[in-house]
Amino acid sequence: MLTKRSTLGLNVIILIAQTPSHRTITADAIASMTNVSLSYIEGILRDAREQGLIRATRGPGGGYQLCVPLTDLSVWDAAVSFCSPNAASYKGQASSETCATNDIAQKASQIEKEFLQSYPLAQLVPKYIDSPVAKPTKSLAMNFKPLPTRKIPAAPNSIFDLSNFLNLQAA
Repeated sequence: MLTKRSTLGLNVIILIAQTPSHRTITADAIASMTNVSLSYIEGILRDAREQGLIRATRGPGGGYQLCVPLTDLSVWDAAVSFCSPNAASYKGQASSETCATNDIAQKASQIEKEFLQSYPLAQLVPKYIDSPVAKPTKSLAMNFKPLPTRKIPAAPNSIFDLSNFLNLQAA
């Protein structure tokens, strides 16, 4: 089943996929966009990096990039990277109600898995051109006033050019 961690992991992958391919996004930027602590985001990014979904670049201009083509990923592929292993099932004597509940839970998990495997991740990721970060709004550009024209001062270049400057002014 999808957990809060796997849902947040999907959101992180979508944010990374929204950035243009020639740019990276930092963990700090992801943390501020998702309103989650930086240490928790770094744990999610570590899981995604270990699964081979993203790659990290260090140094100035560094950050995270998607290293798997978006068309090759399903929602299940990304979500399973952030799920913790299932807890061990109870191996003692189980009542008939417990067995029936476990069977229903397994069937629901199987249906969820089949649906998420058939749903491509590319359908969840809007193009970065449509995102407000990459496309400036028109209202912002319309509020700029024109720059004043620069006036070049008329003055002598040096003390030796002062007499020529004064003569030209008088003439």
